[in-house]
Amino acid sequence: MTALLVALALAAAPAADDPTARLEAANGAYRAGQFAAAAEGYEALLAEGWESPALHLNLGNARVRLGQRGLAAASYERALRLDPGDADARANLALARAENVDRVVGAAERSVFARLAERTGDGAAAILFAAAWAAIWIALAARRRAPARARGPLALGAVVAASLAIATAALLARKAADRRTPAAVVIGATSPVREGPEEALRPAFELHEGTRVNVLEVRGEAARVRLENGLEGWMRTGDLEVI
Repeated sequence: MTALLVALALAAAPAADDPTARLEAANGAYRAGQFAAAAEGYEALLAEGWESPALHLNLGNARVRLGQRGLAAASYERALRLDPGDADARANLALARAENVDRVVGAAERSVFARLAERTGDGAAAILFAAAWAAIWIALAARRRAPARARGPLALGAVVAASLAIATAALLARKAADRRTPAAVVIGATSPVREGPEEALRPAFELHEGTRVNVLEVRGEAARVRLENGLEGWMRTGDLEVI
């Protein structure tokens, strides 16, 4: 009876309600075992622009309970995009991926820089760049007024800050490039991949739920995707959840 009341409360809650109360109602539905109602509550908040790592994490957990492992992986990835240090989201994503049918053979080892970009949030990267850029000009301005013995260290500080600014600018550029080829998760149980966008083509191979790909191009209902080992093909956009 309690679970039914929670589900009815979620369905009846108007959009103007306090989002904190609605989040708690969705959490209550989850605790009551009403995972579909919980997921609906979390999705409604996201659709209205309320976003946080915890909200994506909770939605991922509800989706796992509903057997939607691909969608759950996408939710965990979104949580990590907002907070790369979220240990719960990272652990749950690893558990979801452990059940993947597909094993990508020949995937290139990701560079340290690529892994750093993935684990650094957009806000943190922007703050680091701004801080390094400001430090350059502060050091240069201080050097003009400093006594002779302090000018050398201040000049060195400006050089170090410039190096940090270059590194963080490269980090921001890498993150921007990653956004131009967004990642996606296969959500179809079995999804045929063809050599072209035409449905009439014979499938070259299949991908299964939970596999991560990069979306290179979209034409109507077809998307050209690339696996981590460089293998490419076309599949239905409806079988993908873009992160």
